Amino acid sequence: MNKFWWVSLSVALGLVAMSALGAEPVESSPGSTKEFVVAMPPDIGSARSVILVLSDVRLPRMAAVVLRARLVETKAVKGGADIVALLPLGSVGLLAESANAQGVTHHSVVRIEVTKKLKRWRQDHPGVSSLNIRVIPFAGADPLPHLEWSAASARLSLSGS
Repeated sequence: MNKFWWVSLSVALGLVAMSALGAEPVESSPGSTKEFVVAMPPDIGSARSVILVLSDVRLPRMAAVVLRARLVETKAVKGGADIVALLPLGSVGLLAESANAQGVTHHSVVRIEVTKKLKRWRQDHPGVSSLNIRVIPFAGADPLPHLEWSAASARLSLSGS
């Protein structure tokens, strides 16, 4: 009998728990991923909606993308390396001008609705003052690891407080 059966069991249980919580394990960050540190608004609990606001977003005119926002969470593991997990927060689709378009398109503001997941996460993490949020461009179900795009900044905006 395998002496390390508990290792396999604990890995399997960890994966099941992460999928149940909606978190995604991080294997590697695609090259076109952008990560932002944003302040957690203190009155987030009373807000009707929470929006991740990306400013000065630039991307190729011929690229139709879905920008998916993920909360980056690092969890310390006893006796081992830290585990990094991504909690899906929300997404927004941006249309291309055409498949043959040249140049770059500019969006002064792109808004991603993150209310439900972020407020639920906040209940379990009341003392957190800032968050690491990773924005990953996708085409359908596949990340776009070589997309040249940029966003100048990110912040959380509340409405209906």
